[in-house]
Formats: sequence, C-alpha cells, structure tokens
Amino acid sequence: MKLPVKKCKQCDSILYTSKYHCTNCYSDELELTEIDGKGKIYSYTKIHAAPKQFADQAPYYVILVHLDQGLKVTGRLNGNDVQIDTPVELDEIKERAYFFKAR
Repeated sequence: MKLPVKKCKQCDSILYTSKYHCTNCYSDELELTEIDGKGKIYSYTKIHAAPKQFADQAPYYVILVHLDQGLKVTGRLNGNDVQIDTPVELDEIKERAYFFKAR
C-alpha cells in the first residue's frame, strides 16, 4: 500500500503530510505524492494498559518503522510476532493511524 507524503520541490526531501515547510531547506514549495509503505521495525513497545478508546484492543504493539525511502513513522502492528529489523509493509490507514503487517 502507498503512503501519502509531501515532497519538497527544491531538495526532494520526503515529509509528513502535516508539514507546511521543508525541514531541510525551509522551502514552502511542497507537493503531495505517495511512497511505498515498506520498511523495517527499528523499535517497538507492547501496550497493556491502553487508553479507554483502545482498551478492548489491548494488548497491542506500537512500532517505529524506518521506511525504505528514509522517513520514520509510528504505527501499529497487525499481528503478534514483533522483532527489531522485521520487514513490514503498510496494511491500512484507519483514522489517520498507520497499521503495518509483517512481509
């Protein structure tokens, strides 16, 4: 699945869609685009005591993913087998949250 991002027209940096200026060159010339949602887990935590709206889903994993294009994102893992350097790919975006699955 593709991940929506912004790309700087001046220096080609890849940014989150919430950015209004490039964090590298400070240009405001950004364009919406998509990148491949594949990467590797570089950190994770298991949530046991979840906020009220997610309590019925606990326990679950929140993962930090280093995408192949360089961007680092936070998401949830659809599954229970998690290890550092596990290859993952974007499975869905639900209510502005990224859900990944192992590749």
